[in-house]
Amino acid sequence: MKLAWSTDIHLNFLDGDARENFYQHILKKNCDALLISGDIAEAPSTADLLQEMARQIKKPIYFVLGNHDYYRGNIHAVHQQMRKITKEEELLFWLPAAGAQALSKGVMLVGQDGWADGRLGDYVNSRVELNDSHMIVDLLQERIVGKYQLLEKMRQLADVDAMQLKSDLLQVVNQHPKKIIVLTHVPPFKEACMHKGKKSDDDWLPYFSSKATGDVLMQVAKDNASIDFLVLCGHTHSEGHCQPLANLMVKVGKAEYCQPAVQEVVVV
Repeated sequence: MKLAWSTDIHLNFLDGDARENFYQHILKKNCDALLISGDIAEAPSTADLLQEMARQIKKPIYFVLGNHDYYRGNIHAVHQQMRKITKEEELLFWLPAAGAQALSKGVMLVGQDGWADGRLGDYVNSRVELNDSHMIVDLLQERIVGKYQLLEKMRQLADVDAMQLKSDLLQVVNQHPKKIIVLTHVPPFKEACMHKGKKSDDDWLPYFSSKATGDVLMQVAKDNASIDFLVLCGHTHSEGHCQPLANLMVKVGKAEYCQPAVQEVVVV
């Protein structure tokens, strides 16, 4: 089975012709399904563009959301919309709603969106401020109150997704697969967080990494050494990878605005 993996495609920045070119780019990979590790569009258009893509490529699309997919919206409403299209659209699978997927014999797929949690780097003294706290209603409300309230909300969101990922993984490992592919948006380890070709510094790491997700992955991978774990993520727009354990590989896809691409073809 061949899986095309894309991340941070930001389809809302493209006109119809450019989107059609991207869909043709996917089809030329001659893959059986598409994996997307977040930042598909923005809240008002994500569902429509996913449906358009499914109609065009006519392949299963397994995806998680990124921070941009919540822009100009609120988290609860976006979740409701993603559950709806997962239920109604045969080819669309938002993994937090669809649950674990069997891809081929011995290979399982799980996914959670994931959120940056401010636990790595130096959040207190960081001079970075992402648009998330202006463009996502839930984070804007906390930012107005204060920087520490925003941090608490970031950690709350990250912890909820990390705990759900742990639950998903524990259910899947009981099926004794040989490989588990994990889709998430935010890189789980600082070693994989690159920014403009360099390792992210302490200013950027609080917003580019999810320690909560990393802790879950390390624990489950250590406890299940016979299973290979491949984690695919995005968010930083810079290619990165790390292998903290012999059976745990993390890949972060490079991305450019207005130039969506297939980062890799994964054969399972």
